[in-house]
Amino acid sequence: MLILYTWTGSLYPEGTGYRLDFLGENFIPFVPEMAIFYIFLFFPMLILTLIYFGFLDEEKGYGLGWSIVIMNAIATIIYIIFPVSTYWWRQELLANKIEGNFFADLMYFYYTHETSFNCLPSMHAGMSTICFFTWYQYYKINPTFKRKIIAIIALIIAVGVVLSTLFVKQHYIIDEIAGVALAFAVGMFVFRRSSGWNPSEITNQT
Repeated sequence: MLILYTWTGSLYPEGTGYRLDFLGENFIPFVPEMAIFYIFLFFPMLILTLIYFGFLDEEKGYGLGWSIVIMNAIATIIYIIFPVSTYWWRQELLANKIEGNFFADLMYFYYTHETSFNCLPSMHAGMSTICFFTWYQYYKINPTFKRKIIAIIALIIAVGVVLSTLFVKQHYIIDEIAGVALAFAVGMFVFRRSSGWNPSEITNQT
């Protein structure tokens, strides 16, 4: 996946692409501490969700796995034909660095080592949303207290990740809307066709 994103991000030279800051993004301040959600909570939630449903509950992992494959296929096609970039924000932030801030330094590192393309849809928003959606569907099958707590935690992290992409100036608002919408659309399509995710199914799993 990372190799694919690197390839699509290299198709266009930096400084080109579409700038979609027409929904008031320029009034959103740079808050480097939101990297806590963007990096330190997003990746653990994604990895733990994949491990749990991929290895410990393979039947339930079917819907999650196919959702991720379809989402990334759709996103890759869009990245190729509609290159959206945050290059201009990056240049401004790198020219006016905040000194002595660990999270700011971390984001500056991202800006100089990661492509500014691959924005629409936001896969940070899409992947965090599909993780929450998976845990929520898991809770619906057998609504135990433990599963409810996990679903709530996943929701909090997902919302935080979506907001963080705006405050660390990695995405536009329309990117987030597209990412969340893609996750729900694909999730509903795939999960409804997976027998392991029948909403009427009641199990005795805890």
